[in-house]
Amino acid sequence: MDTVRQVLVRHSDGRVETAADIGILTEVLRDPGAVLWVDAEGEAAEALEALATQFELHPVTVEDFIHRNQRPKIEEFDQYVFLVIHALRGVRGDELETDELHVALRHNCLLTVHDRPLDAVKRVFDRCVTDPRPLQNGTSFLLYLLSDAVVDGYFPVLDALGDEIDSLEDAVVRAPARARMQRIFEVKRVAVQLRKIVSPQREVYNALSRRDYPYIDARTAVYFRDVHDHLVRAFEIIDSYRDLVANTLEAYLASISNRLGQVMKQLTVIATIFMPLSFLTGFFGMNFTRIPYDRPWLLAMVLAIMMILPAAMLFFFARSGWLTDDRRITSWARLWAWLRRRR
Repeated sequence: MDTVRQVLVRHSDGRVETAADIGILTEVLRDPGAVLWVDAEGEAAEALEALATQFELHPVTVEDFIHRNQRPKIEEFDQYVFLVIHALRGVRGDELETDELHVALRHNCLLTVHDRPLDAVKRVFDRCVTDPRPLQNGTSFLLYLLSDAVVDGYFPVLDALGDEIDSLEDAVVRAPARARMQRIFEVKRVAVQLRKIVSPQREVYNALSRRDYPYIDARTAVYFRDVHDHLVRAFEIIDSYRDLVANTLEAYLASISNRLGQVMKQLTVIATIFMPLSFLTGFFGMNFTRIPYDRPWLLAMVLAIMMILPAAMLFFFARSGWLTDDRRITSWARLWAWLRRRR
């Protein structure tokens, strides 16, 4: 894995510089007016331990930095606040692709750690390099900018998922298929994963906007409330998606049941048509020792009855609306046209 480390510092005299190491950390910690942001991407465990030592982080936090697959959370320590934030990358099959962003926030230092490149981090970092004015508001404002960029990235994923649910709704009504049922369950699984991520993350930003953390500027708490509102909206969207997926599954099962009912109705019509034919042929075959060819009119009559009776029954079923769901067939011409279309 490639290792990328970016350092952005704003000195108390207003100078802004970037570097590739954190050798200036001691100087920044002694300067209360300075602001330092260190972003570490793809760091090995040993490098992360060294970095955490320089930031004077608790061993529990160091352990969290090294080990991934953690739920969103916030933990307060004596000299800093530690957060785990999840960014959404997209959906692949029935799996939600996410990236963990680990953040340690001191009064004038911000440390962000992640395994892969994050678009949200890159955009905020590049913005601060180009226009360093956000650095004047301190590290808590930088955390807000990062959080806002991460949460804004949720909505394109949610929109794409919503579009797919709409497409599935239309598809299961038009042509229900087993593959679509499988995709419905995959989308349902993704919605559950989204809920497990957004729900605790919503609580994280609720705490940031309401609790009095010494490292969060009171003026920045209002901005975190905005991030919390966005997460509440995302949570409501996810809940609506769960309902839509459940309704789509019900529509699929109803479509399958309808098709089964249609097949059973057609088989019943066929069986009913052949029932008198079976009776006639059975009666004719079991009550004569030989076919009475010496009386051709009798054979012709039986054959005529065997042809006319099914046709009459078929026309009766069609006229009664038992062959079609949307309209009744009222003439022989329409019945013939319908039979040709069914071939």
